Formats: sequence, structure tokens, C-alpha cells
Amino acid sequence: MSERGKTHGAERGLDRLEGFSDAVFAIALTLLIVEIKVPGAPQGPHGYSDLLKAMAEQWREHLALLLCYAVIGAFWVQHHYSRRIYAKSDHGFSVLNLLFLLAIVFIPYPIRAWCYHLGTTFEPQAAVTMSVGLALTACAWMGKWFYGMSGRRVMDERLAPDFLRQMTRRYGLATLVQIAAVPLTLAAPRPGVSLALLCVAFFLLPQPRPRYKPGQEPSGEEKTSA
Repeated sequence: MSERGKTHGAERGLDRLEGFSDAVFAIALTLLIVEIKVPGAPQGPHGYSDLLKAMAEQWREHLALLLCYAVIGAFWVQHHYSRRIYAKSDHGFSVLNLLFLLAIVFIPYPIRAWCYHLGTTFEPQAAVTMSVGLALTACAWMGKWFYGMSGRRVMDERLAPDFLRQMTRRYGLATLVQIAAVPLTLAAPRPGVSLALLCVAFFLLPQPRPRYKPGQEPSGEEKTSA
């Protein structure tokens, strides 16, 4: 069967998918602070004689909050940017987006595991858990990307092929380095975790302005609404 004759489920616009995805990101980011129990709260620390010291002793929770927020936020930045690249969705793309969102809501768990065991005998195991979690999240992102690139079935058809190839190289290289951080973490936990987090920083960087085929540049109104 030719690519034209294949069916990938009903094609839809991105509005509902984007709205749902943004809601998941917002909830994942909001719930991070709930994990920090204030000293004196029912589930927080008790028996302290200095409140400031008790709060300072929660540095692991604070570190986990910052790292989780940075990681989830970095992927949200790229998720928002890709709205200029994807033009529609279908069944396969929606399923892959669900898998990606699962990785987003799960990623705080391995990050917290590392933060809470930093400097302990369990740090090497926690470091591997964290690097694997970050690598899987990057792979879930690439799964969406490769699906979109396969037959260009959900990509904006006006985008220049060289731009899409450039983004494939950028995302692909970042993901490969993220995967390479896993064996490095097995041999050297802290350098491996540092490399994995450095890869996340890539997703915080400004990405290239989308380039289009000659004469197919979107209108200014379309650009601002994307």
C-alpha cells in the first residue's frame, strides 16, 4: 500500500492535543512544591530548635525542586517551540505524545532519588536511575520527532527540508549524548549525572528560526498565534 493510501487514524488539529499537553506540564510543575513539607507541618520536620536551620536541612528537597523544574521546563520550552513545526496530529502521534507526557510526570521520581541519596552509599545506584530516566525522556521526545519525520505526516508541509534535517541532527545528537551518559554514570556517577543534566540544558537554548520553502512563509498573524 502506498504512503498516500495508508491510514494513521483521523487527522486532527493541534489545539486539543496542545491544551491537554500544556495542562499536564502545568500540573507536573505545580506538584513539585507539594513534595516539600514545611517544618512544623503535620508531615514536616519536628523537634527542631532553630527554624532557619531546619529549613536549611531540607536542602535535598530544595535541590530536587530546582532540578525537576529545570528538566520539565526545558522540555516544555521545546514542546512550545515545536508548535511551529507540527501542523496536525493523528492516532500514532497522539499515542507517542502520551508516552512522552508519561516520561514528564515520571521524571521527578528518579531526580528526587538522586537528590535524596547524594553523598550516601546509594548515590551510584541513584545516579544511574536518574541518568536512565533522563535518557528515556529524551528518547520519548525523539519518538515523536521520528514519527513526524516519517512521511512528514504531521509536519508543516511548508517547512524547508534542510531545516527539518538540521533539527533532526540537533535533537538526535542531544539524545545520543544523553544515552551515552548512562554507561558513563555506571563508571563515574557524578560526571555521568553532570553530562546528563548538561544535555537537558540544550533544550533550554534558543533553537533555529523555522525556515520555509520559497513563497510559503506563514503570515505574521499565524506566526504570533502559534
